[in-house]
Amino acid sequence: MKKLHYAVIAALLGLTLSCKKEEEVGKGFSENIQNLVSKEMIDELRSRGLNLNEGTTPPVIEGIYLSSPHELVSPYGEEDSYETGYEFEDLKIRFSNQDQENLSVKVDLKGSTNGSGQGAFLAGSVNKFTLFSEIVSHSEDGDEDPYTATQIRIFSGELTDKGIKNLQTALIMKAKTDPNDVLIPVGSGRIIKDGDGLAAKTNSFRMAAPENSTPHKLKADLQK
Repeated sequence: MKKLHYAVIAALLGLTLSCKKEEEVGKGFSENIQNLVSKEMIDELRSRGLNLNEGTTPPVIEGIYLSSPHELVSPYGEEDSYETGYEFEDLKIRFSNQDQENLSVKVDLKGSTNGSGQGAFLAGSVNKFTLFSEIVSHSEDGDEDPYTATQIRIFSGELTDKGIKNLQTALIMKAKTDPNDVLIPVGSGRIIKDGDGLAAKTNSFRMAAPENSTPHKLKADLQK
């Protein structure tokens, strides 16, 4: 009788551990993501209002999206020149070459600052996703304030047939070459969102010409 009792307990324990392992596999972030961003960074960004979607079954997000208005949610600190609600220049985001097995995707950014991902990895499930990437950005040729920046970029939202609902992006400055000191400090970060709640899907990766005679009147989101 005792042997049967122990066998039942062992079976139940095995089932519990198995279920727990399945839950752990379906949640959290991949090893690639954990190598890119620390738990401390994730916890801090969450405390500042960034929604992060965990999981290993993200949707296919390939396409071009426009964050407009590109609105500040959380400044990098008291010394930030801009307050919550400030609108930076629009940002176009292109996701391509998504690999569902490796949970990776290529990301390119376009504004007055152009950038490409050195490594971008996905988390999420169903229609919600979060992308973690390392982006190298640079000013346009001939810019009077030339710079190059390496930043951690995070994009998070919910995929719909019209675009990305509730898009948020976080940027953390990792390194920079910035002789005129126009970029936010190394180690600092901002959280920005699409101000109307939808980063609309678009067919073109080109930015429209400015409507007035003062190009780049608005600042890029990584500038002071």
